[in-house]
Amino acid sequence: MQRQTSNQLCTLLASLLLGLVAPVTAAPAADSVLTITPDALDYREDPRLPGTGLARVHGDPTQGPYLLRARFDPGARTPPHTHPDTRIVTVLEGIYRFGAGSTFDSTALQDYGPGVVLVIPAGTPHFSEGGRDGAVVQESGTGPTGMQFVEP
Repeated sequence: MQRQTSNQLCTLLASLLLGLVAPVTAAPAADSVLTITPDALDYREDPRLPGTGLARVHGDPTQGPYLLRARFDPGARTPPHTHPDTRIVTVLEGIYRFGAGSTFDSTALQDYGPGVVLVIPAGTPHFSEGGRDGAVVQESGTGPTGMQFVEP
């Protein structure tokens, strides 16, 4: 009796798990896939952040999911600031130097190389700097977003 109940339980669990896995559907048509090459990005410098450039890759930072790229010249800095949304930052090139806190402190910067992902909760003060050869990072979140500098 116990063996039969165990078999029935395994069958029930397998059925439930199979129900959770979505069936494979046909791939979207090739013409619906958007391809964005690095040379197509339009980096714009913010006069408040010399030596940096920001490009919108996809989405709308004012109202929904977005993807941005930030380029840092060697030694270019962002002063302490916050964002109203959680940011997910992936280092793509170079060394990205990052620190958390309300005051820029070069001794608190940690070096992160390609492939590292940083998840920065909304409202967390942080600062950054491009490494010796500069850096490129990719940032994503859900807008509305912005950048609020932390006043000393």
